[in-house]
Amino acid sequence: MSFGLGLAIIALLLNRLDINVAQALRAIGQADGRLVLLAVGLYYTTFLARGLRWQVMLRNAGLTPPPSLFLGLVVFLSWFANCLVPAKLGDVYRAYLLKKHRNISASFAGGTIIAERLIDLSFVLLLSGAAVLIIFPSRVPDGVVPVLVVSGVAVLGAGVALLSLRRWEAAIARFLPRRARGIFDRFRGGTVAAFGSYPSLAVLTVLAWAAEIARFWLVAHSLALFDAEPMVQQIAIATFVALGSAIFTTAAPTPGGLGAAELAIVGALALTGRVGEIAVGAALLDRLISYWSLIALGLIPFLAWEIRSAPVLAVAGVSRAHRD
Repeated sequence: MSFGLGLAIIALLLNRLDINVAQALRAIGQADGRLVLLAVGLYYTTFLARGLRWQVMLRNAGLTPPPSLFLGLVVFLSWFANCLVPAKLGDVYRAYLLKKHRNISASFAGGTIIAERLIDLSFVLLLSGAAVLIIFPSRVPDGVVPVLVVSGVAVLGAGVALLSLRRWEAAIARFLPRRARGIFDRFRGGTVAAFGSYPSLAVLTVLAWAAEIARFWLVAHSLALFDAEPMVQQIAIATFVALGSAIFTTAAPTPGGLGAAELAIVGALALTGRVGEIAVGAALLDRLISYWSLIALGLIPFLAWEIRSAPVLAVAGVSRAHRD
């Protein structure tokens, strides 16, 4: 149902903007294929960076973690799952995979994933704000301000929640059923202990998001969308569009933000003066890489792991197992 909702949003977008779909598809067909392939390659390096970052966070939390390639593949499979199910349930699948294949508590793994989400949200908000100031130096569009404010409130709320987990663990646990206290304790341990090694986390977070920004920058160049702009402006626009799309993807009730992300890309491009079929073509081409290719490429390892119950990579075990 939510998948159908996403497709309905795209259809409504095309109809309301009176888009000539054939012309938009023609623009995609005329894109520079070399740049598109480079965009695909760079985009998938985000999973290498995210696997390395998760490895650092698991080590911070007291584990001898699995290899980064294994963790990067787990992240990739969770994104594949997010493209098929709503509400970011792929993160639950990610914790499940770590428990199934490396016997690490799902609640503990889930805690490290929440910590990772807080880092990502903080970085996205900071970089989006900087991009907005570069693109709109005199006046920020009214539609952008609420998104930044809501994101800022979300970061603040998450920070307060993290502080509460640190300082009032016992008080919170008293309000929980006895059977849930062990799960809460492991979840809290994963969340709080995952922080540390901040230079490494900062570098890997930058690399992970730079891959996504570079993806849209290359897509835009393949369509000659903003070739006349100065380089700083190009990067700022690519950042604004890519990270804005990521925010909407996270908040959307549809699988992988289907519909919402396309709407965000077209809306962000419209705010920078790029409208019509070329903007829609850029949105569809970008999502072909960041959404549809995940479904196509994720199917093979998913079948290998879940149907045949065989790990794709041979990896070392962990020295400490946290069990639910």
